[in-house]
Amino acid sequence: MAKASIRPFFVSYGSEPFLLDRDLAKAKAMPGRRAVVLDGEELGDVQVVEICETIPVDGSDQVIIVDNAHKMKGGKALSAYIEDKDVADTSTVLVAIVRSEKLPEVWGKAVVKGRLVVHQKLKTWGDNNEVVKWTIKEAFQMELTLDDEAAQFMFKALNGDLYSISSELQKLKLVCGSGKVPREQLLTIIAASPKTEPVEVADAATDKDIRGALNLLSSCYRVMGEEASVPITSSLSKQVERLLVARTMLDHGADETTIGPALDMHPYRCKVHLLPRAKKHTVAQLITHMRLLRKLDADVKGAAPSKRTLVEFAVLSIAR
Repeated sequence: MAKASIRPFFVSYGSEPFLLDRDLAKAKAMPGRRAVVLDGEELGDVQVVEICETIPVDGSDQVIIVDNAHKMKGGKALSAYIEDKDVADTSTVLVAIVRSEKLPEVWGKAVVKGRLVVHQKLKTWGDNNEVVKWTIKEAFQMELTLDDEAAQFMFKALNGDLYSISSELQKLKLVCGSGKVPREQLLTIIAASPKTEPVEVADAATDKDIRGALNLLSSCYRVMGEEASVPITSSLSKQVERLLVARTMLDHGADETTIGPALDMHPYRCKVHLLPRAKKHTVAQLITHMRLLRKLDADVKGAAPSKRTLVEFAVLSIAR
């Protein structure tokens, strides 16, 4: 990084941990600087400012990194430090890693004299799978060529985990060098073992996808064993309850801008993901499903025989 491009403050915030960790690593490796990493959960802003104003004995430039910066107590001392800081003075660069969807006001002030990078959780719902797009772009930066099908395969095989995807791309780089990644090489390097989560069973059942729901149910039991009955029942109950709220509000003329916040969902996600599913059920049907699931919850947590059969019946009842 050229010295002229360096700013006295750098703020990285959002809810995507891999990308935040990457910014933290880049800050620690800033060339020609002594790096000091602090934990905002343990220090207040007064202590952070004192460290920033302490000049190294050898007079070298430094980068002070505050991880978990959203948990830092105080703000007045830091606000004053930011206000008094000369933009041209980059002998000390203060970096904030804010692991939160909301940027604290004090770090917002730092952005005025510095740089801001936002890393919110990548979307994977609907037709806009941002993890797949990120995977293709990440591979390109490593001089690897992945098509959409290959990136989709990696997403499913690695459960969309950016840490795992990055690690596997590095393996592919070592094996393939550069250029298009052959499918057989992809299959050799990456063991496809996607884990089915109980919530996926609930999603498919309430989406009235009988075949998909039963396939996912079978996969869940294969991975988790008979213990899967309780979390699957819990996921079904939570999903049906959310749909009951959404359907009731829909029947009273509400839309995603009201229903989404009521269910702690982004309105767009509510519109494309939840409401189409809610419209496949009536309020009366959802109330019936809730009664069934309340009894099922008691059965799977008790000594009822054939718990898996009872869960399968509930899934079929909801999905048909």
